[in-house]
Amino acid sequence: MYDDPDLIEALRTDLAELTALHAPSGSEQPVIARLRDLFTPYVETVTLDHMGNLMATREGPSDAPHLVVSAHADEIGALVASIDPEGFLRLLPVGGVQPRLLEGRAVWVGGQMGVIGARSGHLTSRSEHGQGLTIADLYVDLGVETAAEVEALGVRVGDPVVVLSELRQLSGSRVAGKGVDNRAGCVLLLHLLRRLQGRALPCRLTALVTVQEEVGLRGATVAFARLRPDLAIVVDTFPAAGTPDTRGLAYPARIGQGVLITPASSSANAGFLLPRAARDTMIAAARRAAIPYQLAVTNGGVTDAAAAHLTGEGITTLEVKLPRRYSHSPVEMLDLRDLAAALALVEELVMHPPTAEDLTFLRDADLA
Repeated sequence: MYDDPDLIEALRTDLAELTALHAPSGSEQPVIARLRDLFTPYVETVTLDHMGNLMATREGPSDAPHLVVSAHADEIGALVASIDPEGFLRLLPVGGVQPRLLEGRAVWVGGQMGVIGARSGHLTSRSEHGQGLTIADLYVDLGVETAAEVEALGVRVGDPVVVLSELRQLSGSRVAGKGVDNRAGCVLLLHLLRRLQGRALPCRLTALVTVQEEVGLRGATVAFARLRPDLAIVVDTFPAAGTPDTRGLAYPARIGQGVLITPASSSANAGFLLPRAARDTMIAAARRAAIPYQLAVTNGGVTDAAAAHLTGEGITTLEVKLPRRYSHSPVEMLDLRDLAAALALVEELVMHPPTAEDLTFLRDADLA
């Protein structure tokens, strides 16, 4: 299944479409609108809340548990912070932007094309060569000469800015481009709904697409407080190692090796610790369906699971992660076989939902 050329091509096609949309945090309308249209044929109800979170629900038996599978729509980017009299735009970063990756890049600014200026090496002193710039040093050039011309283009302070980097096919089943985090998760939701069409469900299923994940899990905080499901499954991409610059890390996650299960991930004081019973339940599901998986822990990075599991009195939460290289860059790399494996694991969990007994905090095995 994971090397099925038809599935790999379908995943690539849908990922290319969604990553081509520009939707930094707070400006997710293009992705939410497209997914609303794509989800509608496969569910009974589709709703949006005031923040823009998208909820698409298939009903199950009247006494069935409510299961939510979620992925976030937003990508990192920037906002127009100010417009110089000469027409250059200054930037405010949105999410985990790395300024060193922006100089000399083509960008999309509220519907207009531009470039982030890169001072000629001929005009740069030798002492400055090789030095990285800060976000305050960067500016966008729209090809105009005055602030009035910028206004005439319809560009305003607060407009979104996104690096242009279309999804590229690499060797085999690997692709790279911007917005793979987390349009890949959105593609998984779409394919899950397609695969479940016409099949009886053992649960009430909601496909949730959240907004503003990259700026503090804000959409998920609101959405899960509204939905209060019996079980949440959060799908997101996550860093992988295996490159020359990560060889010194004791971190085993690799692309092309299967879906990633991380018992622990955190950033500062936020994060999510997967209970042992939940970890074992996910491993059992992967083994039951012969799905390739890998285990890894890290102290960097969080997903919407960090918000979901703390909602209200607490929501039982699982994380399904897609290993990817070069996070928060214009060339995020994914192996589509891992996306296929993650899709299979989520389908297995939806069709055979773990029970409260499966996920109990105290088990005899843990007390031995």
